[in-house]
Amino acid sequence: MLTERQNKLIQAIIQQYIKTAQPVASEWLAKVFDFQVSPATIRNEMVELTDKGFLFQPHTSAGRIPTEKAYRYYIENFLDEEKWKAKIRRFFKKNKIKKIDEIIIREISRKVAELAGELIFLAFNRENFYYTGLSYLFQQPEFNQAEIIYDISRVVDHLDKIIYHLFDQVGNGTEILLGRENPFGEICTTILTKIYLPWQKSYSLFGLLGPMRMNYNQNIALVNYIKELIS
Repeated sequence: MLTERQNKLIQAIIQQYIKTAQPVASEWLAKVFDFQVSPATIRNEMVELTDKGFLFQPHTSAGRIPTEKAYRYYIENFLDEEKWKAKIRRFFKKNKIKKIDEIIIREISRKVAELAGELIFLAFNRENFYYTGLSYLFQQPEFNQAEIIYDISRVVDHLDKIIYHLFDQVGNGTEILLGRENPFGEICTTILTKIYLPWQKSYSLFGLLGPMRMNYNQNIALVNYIKELIS
């Protein structure tokens, strides 16, 4: 069990790390958030969270960054999609959709990639798929190393094989494949959902791929909204 203060610290650290991709320091937390305790107390709490596996210290003098365990805890306990729903609806209201066809669904995918800043893929079935937003993915600081770009590119090139297996993993809700569960790599997260298209005999898959350090509230709200919009 985590204390109330530790819960608030995890939320603050993850939200800040999502924005900056930089380790979060106790001094910054004490200054920006009203924890009503000293930086030293916050530092002690961060040490305890590190010992429990929620945080990682990349360098001796650096702040902390969230671990896979911390992201899982955040998703299970602190998700709040509501503030993003109105923004997403406004974004799509500008282009009213009269009917859903393959051209429209591809355009919707491009709009989602633009809004999320992540890669979007749409699998009409196990063999026929489309993806967009690879350039957005490679703008993320996690992917600025040549070997990581190569690994992700190689996986995307074999997307057909991955999608074939993903069809068996997705239930009726929204699935989040994070870290070690993610077929695209341990530093990534994939958000998946089934969608039903009028001209398809069976369901299709709509997926968002990004770094583990992603805006989960925004991206899960986006995927859920697209499911609602299309289905």
